[in-house]
Amino acid sequence: MVVVVVGGVIYTAIFLRGEGYLPQPYFYGSQSLFTDWTASVYYSVNPGAYTAFYSVYPPLSFDFLRIFSINSCYRYDIFSARECDWLAPVTLIGFYLITIPLVFASYRLVDRRTAWMRTTAICLGLPILAALERGNLIGPCFTFFVLGQGRILKSARWRWLCLAMSINFKPYLILTIFGPVLRRRWRWFEGCAIAGLLVYLVTYAMEGAGDPLTVLTNISLFATSDARGIFERSIYASSYLPVLDLLPSNFPLMRFIGSTPIEVLERVLPLMINAGKVGILICFAGVLARPAAVPLSRLAALGLAWVLTSQDPGGYAVLFLLFLVFMEPWRGVARITALVLAYLLSISVDFIVVKFAHEIITSYLTNRTVGYDLGATVGMVVRPALILLLEYALIVASLIDIGRAWRPDTDARAAQARLPPIPVVG
Repeated sequence: MVVVVVGGVIYTAIFLRGEGYLPQPYFYGSQSLFTDWTASVYYSVNPGAYTAFYSVYPPLSFDFLRIFSINSCYRYDIFSARECDWLAPVTLIGFYLITIPLVFASYRLVDRRTAWMRTTAICLGLPILAALERGNLIGPCFTFFVLGQGRILKSARWRWLCLAMSINFKPYLILTIFGPVLRRRWRWFEGCAIAGLLVYLVTYAMEGAGDPLTVLTNISLFATSDARGIFERSIYASSYLPVLDLLPSNFPLMRFIGSTPIEVLERVLPLMINAGKVGILICFAGVLARPAAVPLSRLAALGLAWVLTSQDPGGYAVLFLLFLVFMEPWRGVARITALVLAYLLSISVDFIVVKFAHEIITSYLTNRTVGYDLGATVGMVVRPALILLLEYALIVASLIDIGRAWRPDTDARAAQARLPPIPVVG
């Protein structure tokens, strides 16, 4: 599976060399390379981060971008800034390189034999490479996430701070810290919450904008009804939400696949998503009764899976879920299934099955004018399904662990383990 992941990277490099652009699901063939970064910096330097750009993220992102960018490059537009701001790619690549040994150290503490394999899947997988190509802040956020969720840092306070930083970068990660609440580790949760609030207050004072009400308002305005925009979201999505939004839109999908598949999808997809939610709630209820049954990393993964399958933070957001899943041991059908799915989601290969348009673009990476094919790909349908199956596998593994924790012999063994050792006399 590691060979297949590496092969996907090699395939993408060969495609770039031959065709002159990056294939889907990379966004528009690298024409807008790093523009997640440059667009955000533009509105962090100029007014309008929350009024014109309608940012859905707390102020930390803009404070961070101002520090790690050459602000004078952003006087005109986001595209010309790429030629000027050399610090942006250095920062992105620097955080990427720093994260690799951190991921390896985290997995080495779990299982030395598989640490290099899982590190390779994470650091050469599609989610992190797609985030790097877009210039998304998931890269720096992931560094703090690894430090907070991994076992590298021994100090709880430093881990709280790292988790606070990651949550202020990507608020949907807040569901990953509720596992200690289910296991009645109140101090841990309180420490994370206080650290998160302090980071927010400091960065809010630096930015002077980004209050919770504004952020929540912008989140409600984030969804687009434009058919092209919805289709672009669905190219590399974490859930079927963009597909469900695309079905009733004026996008000519029915002309390509007919009406019957659309009717089936409208009925089946919501059922699949809701089944996962119910399963997660059952697992959380079981953990309340048996707190030690499910490991914290899996509880964090279940909370994150809820967000990824019911919302759409983007396909690269799966990176956080995969990091947590790769902490599972290769044992038991459910956990092995989850690990196999994690490897599959790391493969950087996709194929167009229905071509919608052929456009002439200028590839930023190769500086060539190329013909770009835009269409529905295998990954648009398969990747959200794999994430759902991964969620189901984690649910099954958790229910099995909870069921074992209810067995009388398990309680007896746990009680026996708490007894003081029998003194040896002789």
